[in-house]
Amino acid sequence: MIQGRVAQILSERELVINRGSAQGVKSGMRFEVLAATPTVIVDPDTRKEIGEVDRPKVRVEATIVQESLTICATYETKRVGGGLGVFDVSEMLTPARRVPTTLKLSEKPLPLDPDESYVKIGDRVRELVDPASD
Repeated sequence: MIQGRVAQILSERELVINRGSAQGVKSGMRFEVLAATPTVIVDPDTRKEIGEVDRPKVRVEATIVQESLTICATYETKRVGGGLGVFDVSEMLTPARRVPTTLKLSEKPLPLDPDESYVKIGDRVRELVDPASD
């Protein structure tokens, strides 16, 4: 499994990771971006640390692979518009469409501070071993 870090953010959908063909990255490989450190879980009864969990911020796909770096882009989409307009009447009037996710976490129930939901330089990246599980 290839692991690395976010080296640069290029746009709201593209980032660069510090791994490339020299480390086995190939075009089309998928990765998940994780917070710089895992979330520590504390037992509420004993107050002792019982483990750590990693929660992905966003998933990206390798689009341009160089020897020592790879440009990745978001590939997942979300449905917007065409809703019932419960919270926003304009949503009712807009036809439904799919838009790509961005490098900011969106609508995923994660225990991340809002500032931590943004992808940042230095965040950990790991290969998605089974892309079929997306």
